[in-house]
Amino acid sequence: MAERAGQGDDTLDLSGLDAVSNVLLLVPSLGNQGRQACLTLLSRTPPSETNVLTVTYTDTAPDWVDLWSDNVGTPPVRGGIVPIGQGETDVDDPSWAVKSVENPSDLTGIGIQLSELLSTMAKAADDSEEIAICFDSVTSLLQYADLQRAFRFLHVVTGRVKTVDGVGYYRLDPDAHDRQTLATLKGLFDAVVEVDEDGNWSVQT
Repeated sequence: MAERAGQGDDTLDLSGLDAVSNVLLLVPSLGNQGRQACLTLLSRTPPSETNVLTVTYTDTAPDWVDLWSDNVGTPPVRGGIVPIGQGETDVDDPSWAVKSVENPSDLTGIGIQLSELLSTMAKAADDSEEIAICFDSVTSLLQYADLQRAFRFLHVVTGRVKTVDGVGYYRLDPDAHDRQTLATLKGLFDAVVEVDEDGNWSVQT
């Protein structure tokens, strides 16, 4: 079922995502809209009650921490960053653990680092805390792996997220892929959120 979710943080109704584990986030790559959408979704619950994990092909760890600080303000209960193919990894904020992967084609390494951070969070989190993950982005992943390999990788990752009762948001630029690719990937997810160029959100579950 598709629902219009509004425009802007004040009018967004994302209640349709309350019972889902993995969400495909369709956002154009132009501008900063994709990052903003990820931050909006990661901060659906208060940072003081949320464990936040991001996998990023585009930001260094310090850049991501600055982005979070500028947009959300309060650090999460626990933060984790897997920067892929980025140089700088040290961050000053102890709220964030960093496990970098040098080679963007090393899906095994990415999976290991992601799983380690996820496991640490799941063991430490109490029942009142959420675990939220942003994978930024599937479009970048498909530059380094063919569809079949990327699908297998994401199948494992979405399964891990579900196992720890977390929620994962996986960003993809719908204009960068053909219909068959989109149709194949959609099968991995419980819901699809689309943000158009005007900033209008819609939710399909």
